[in-house]
Amino acid sequence: MLEQKQFILEGIHYSSGKAVRIEVSHGVISSLEEIVKGPGQENSGEKELPVVAPGLTDLQINGYRGVDFNDPGLTPGQIEGASDELLLTGVTTYYPTLITGSGEKTSTLLKTFARAVGQNDKASRMIGGIHLEGPFISADDGPRGAHLKQFCQDPDLRLLGRWQKLAGGMIRIVTLAPELPGSVPFIKSCVSMGIVVGIGHTAANTNQINRAVDAGATLSTHLGNGCHSTLPRHPNYIWDQLAQENLWTSMIADGFHLPDSVLRVFIKSKGDKAILISDGMTYTGLVPGLYDSPATGRVNLTPGGKLHLDGKPATLAGSASTLLEGVKKTSGLVGFSRAWDMASLHPDRLMKPDALLGLEVGARANLVLLNPNLAAPSIWKVFHDGSLF
Repeated sequence: MLEQKQFILEGIHYSSGKAVRIEVSHGVISSLEEIVKGPGQENSGEKELPVVAPGLTDLQINGYRGVDFNDPGLTPGQIEGASDELLLTGVTTYYPTLITGSGEKTSTLLKTFARAVGQNDKASRMIGGIHLEGPFISADDGPRGAHLKQFCQDPDLRLLGRWQKLAGGMIRIVTLAPELPGSVPFIKSCVSMGIVVGIGHTAANTNQINRAVDAGATLSTHLGNGCHSTLPRHPNYIWDQLAQENLWTSMIADGFHLPDSVLRVFIKSKGDKAILISDGMTYTGLVPGLYDSPATGRVNLTPGGKLHLDGKPATLAGSASTLLEGVKKTSGLVGFSRAWDMASLHPDRLMKPDALLGLEVGARANLVLLNPNLAAPSIWKVFHDGSLF
């Protein structure tokens, strides 16, 4: 890490395509202006400039390159190491995701993350909060996905309160199934605590989804996954969530969780509330093979990059793709700048609706410099809070 209190960089704005000069002071963008060329200079130099874009934000990630955020033996050092590796992929903010497990394991992991944030400045600045994906989800086959059935349970506000205390207030997202008893008052309490509530791993009917949204749920977690293999044409819980204007929608764009046609429809339906996530597991970046997961049991990472439960190729066990890879894939459907926004500005707007974000004066200087060839984008440099990594 190279700390720089003040510096200037030039690049091609990822969205406008214009050359810009960005001044950073004490970790914040203090100035951004278009570079105006003089006579005869209109086409000189710009092709050599890197593309500059805001850092990526991953709302749902379970681990990376051998570090498993659901392993009860996880250490603060491993979390710091994973943070370093994620920066290399352009991720400057992430929400470690804990899936359904025993109360003891979840408690242990929450304390570990609280220690990591307290001990390590990088982890403190990169971790936006913890995402609890369970245990308050459906125990039914299909909606449960790869989560362990024996640990699924109804929403329990007292339990959440204890966990939030162990986490030092870091729980920022809770995914639940709104058909479970007590969901509505639970959602209201979460919202009052500043926790974003996502609907996911659910078999809810129309009324249950509507009541959840009325109570304050604002996110559909990895819509189209964690579902029954067959559904009624209509109504069903996918249509019902797409129809809710107040719901943001996160999607896994790894080429396995959603076909391109479905991904395209979701994006068109949700517009500026469409969010890309990785749902990446510890096996992301590792060689293909069989792995034993403390969260889901044995999984198979295929040579093609598909991650599924061993012996059950139709049951995905998360993703083995990075958020950057999801952006690249989605760029082929909607264009680069829109795909990048879905993995940066959109999740940040959901989690920080009142903050200055992206390439905006006053925003944190979380910046990614990419090669100019956006048909095959690769990362050149990453700045986090104005520090070069």
